[in-house]
Amino acid sequence: MLLDYTNLKKKYLKYFDNDEHYCDFVLTDVVFGFSEIFNFLKKNNISSVLEIGSGTGILLNELKEHFPNITFSGIDPNVSGYHNYKKITNNLNNDGHNIVVENIDVEKFKSDKKFDLIFSVNVFEHVSDQLQYLINTHNLLNKEGLNIILCPNYDFPYEPHFVIPIIINKKITKFIFNSKITNLEIKENEKGLWDGLSFLGRKKIESILKKNNYNYFLDDSIKTRMLDRLNSDNAFKKRQGIAGTLAKISKLLMIDKLIFNILKIPFPYMKLIIKK
Repeated sequence: MLLDYTNLKKKYLKYFDNDEHYCDFVLTDVVFGFSEIFNFLKKNNISSVLEIGSGTGILLNELKEHFPNITFSGIDPNVSGYHNYKKITNNLNNDGHNIVVENIDVEKFKSDKKFDLIFSVNVFEHVSDQLQYLINTHNLLNKEGLNIILCPNYDFPYEPHFVIPIIINKKITKFIFNSKITNLEIKENEKGLWDGLSFLGRKKIESILKKNNYNYFLDDSIKTRMLDRLNSDNAFKKRQGIAGTLAKISKLLMIDKLIFNILKIPFPYMKLIIKK
């Protein structure tokens, strides 16, 4: 199921002080996250959900409204996050939406409550200790519970936040693109964004999961949906710049099949599902 973007924007624009750029930046990811989580909630016997990195809380609110019999909660450190997300959550709650988001890092989060589903959308790459993330979230799952992680795959040499190629490693890439990195952090008021990124790719993540005997699978159909998103989501396409245009052209000419299916070049995004 897809959310209607026009109606969604009418509903939430005021919480962004009518800043359409800021609103589009957030809501396009809300629509994407909703579409990737919806079927898990619809088809599984789920009564409790935890979102890691809830940001504004809008995605939680939309899920809560569509699944009123499920208990939703979230955590978010609200430090160096995109803009002032906590203010938006508070304003939503002042209007009676009752969104539960605890202000804490996932590595430090503890709860006696267990969850049937835990998910995060574009959060994993911002976590400083990704092994601890996997351990903590796994411990928070009920038996047969699911943990869904949507994030960039850094096995493909591309950094999507800054829209730059990765040259050998993070340190060398920063040296080469230091001006662009600095300028974007200033423009978006996101000082430290680059330093906070963890360039862990699919191979290393799978190695960690196998070492800890986690039951998991990767949804490779995310490739098609991400490429389709470049056609349906103008804000997302614009955010990806020239990389988004090239990806769109490659799909149009079916070059993407050659690159990702035949040559087996890693796709720059992944959807990981861990089952307890």
